[in-house]
Amino acid sequence: MLSEKVEERMKRWLAKSDSHPLSKRETDLVLLLKKDSEAWRKYGEFYDGWKFEEIEELLVSVRSRL
Repeated sequence: MLSEKVEERMKRWLAKSDSHPLSKRETDLVLLLKKDSEAWRKYGEFYDGWKFEEIEELLVSVRSRL
């Protein structure tokens, strides 16, 4: 079962028709988990307060939808 935080993020992403494709989100999450400084500069604000384990869980959820 997904954590509430991950579930809410997935619902929001899937509800937006003009949202980035999940394949792009997968790439971004992988970079965040690799501690890529450019990715953190671009997207870090959207994951403020998130643990790495939660970002990993989000990545697994994204991959399950691809």
